[in-house]
Amino acid sequence: MEHAKHKLELPIFAQVVAGFAISALVLVGISGSIYRLIAPQGWFVQAFGHSFGLGASLSAAILGAAALVWALPGWIPIQRTRIADAVVYGFAAAGVIYLGQMLAQGVS
Repeated sequence: MEHAKHKLELPIFAQVVAGFAISALVLVGISGSIYRLIAPQGWFVQAFGHSFGLGASLSAAILGAAALVWALPGWIPIQRTRIADAVVYGFAAAGVIYLGQMLAQGVS
């Protein structure tokens, strides 16, 4: 009966390596997204032209509204955990894409 409850566990070293890899990919995803956001021909310039003040204020308003909704007491903690996991793994996926682009184009 005890064997039925036994689940597969990864060795500690594999957990450390996987955690480090995901952390590194998240950092690359966040930094790549920030770079693409504020680059000279980045997302801000494409969306708002060269009016950085308008783009920054609109982005701050959107982020503030998102933070307000996040802090509402009606949100169940399980939903917050799922959203946080989705954001983390989304940035990890972006990190994979950015690393793939860097490898394909070469780092200059």
